[in-house]
Amino acid sequence: MDQKTILLAQVAPATEAAIRLALTETRLHPLADLGLGKEELAALQAVAAVVSVLENREQAFGLVANLAAAEVHVVVIGPARDPDLILRAMREGAREYLAITETDKLVEALKDRTRSSRDDGQGAVVAVFPAKGGVGATSIATNLAGTLARDGERVCLLDLDLAMGDALAFLDLSGGYTISDLIANQQRIDHQVLDVSVARHRSGVHVLAQTEKMDEASRVDPQSLVKLIHFLRQHYRRIVLDGLRTFDDHAVAALDACDHVLLLVTQEVPAVRRAQRCASFLRRLGHDESRVRLVVNRYAKAAEVKNDLIADTVGLQVSATVASDYPLLIRAINRGSLLVEEAPRSQLARDIAALKPLAGREPASKPSLLKRFFAPKTAHAS
Repeated sequence: MDQKTILLAQVAPATEAAIRLALTETRLHPLADLGLGKEELAALQAVAAVVSVLENREQAFGLVANLAAAEVHVVVIGPARDPDLILRAMREGAREYLAITETDKLVEALKDRTRSSRDDGQGAVVAVFPAKGGVGATSIATNLAGTLARDGERVCLLDLDLAMGDALAFLDLSGGYTISDLIANQQRIDHQVLDVSVARHRSGVHVLAQTEKMDEASRVDPQSLVKLIHFLRQHYRRIVLDGLRTFDDHAVAALDACDHVLLLVTQEVPAVRRAQRCASFLRRLGHDESRVRLVVNRYAKAAEVKNDLIADTVGLQVSATVASDYPLLIRAINRGSLLVEEAPRSQLARDIAALKPLAGREPASKPSLLKRFFAPKTAHAS
């Protein structure tokens, strides 16, 4: 069997049919024998297994333990979100537990596993960094995250404006774990607990911010932020960073952990000049042209400041432009909606969808500057 095999144990025909329909390029292998041992299961080289505990419960949980020992990602299906069953499943080594009615979530979890089998298992991190305030960074970040999620990606939008972030408000969300909550509890949080703890938009985007508990923002130091981003890489295929506005220690730590930076600018002289300084500083951080992509937001063909002038001034080619459509944008924000929900065929929605290739990961080496920026202040100032 190839590495894109998913094992099914006691899975109902209707559920199996839904999985087959959604994962046409993945081989499904029903297990007739619940008593297979660790060595036999390891030989199957599966990327995931779905085990139903609706029948033959003890045998099913024994299989879960053997699958987990064979390092297979196990999803357990139970009759309901019963705390006792969830605890038992986790103790036996399952990575996720879903109720029998949660077919959509099951399909998404399996899609995640088949994607992981084709890459290095680490989520990609992209930062949307505005050249200056007011150029629309949060609009781009939220809608880019939403577009990725609608494509089936598992996406987290991380708002790093710890005091006055707007990501939750843009998507009409509140509550959920904050950044400081997650930092404090990382060691006790698994995939399933994360899903029910972090605020989630109807598009599927998980949003992690601090603005619900601004008084705890001081607990989020740069080193903790780096560890948080690494943690999120283990659980999401894409992490979109918003809320970066300066080059303080927190921002430097986050940028150092990124695969790509979308440097956002508008067709205004002050924004272009600021973008020039930002690009220069990003180069000092080790982000070259392969990592930093210049994006012109609110683009108008008739504007006096043309793309050629922007590229010459900033020292980066313009990688993409995003149309200006304030009435559509503000309508979506006021409704807590994504542009693809409000007007999927609009030029603005299409332009943001075109940013998706810029949010992927390309193999590249970059020297880490974290030691330099986390050094004692005397060294930092030198």
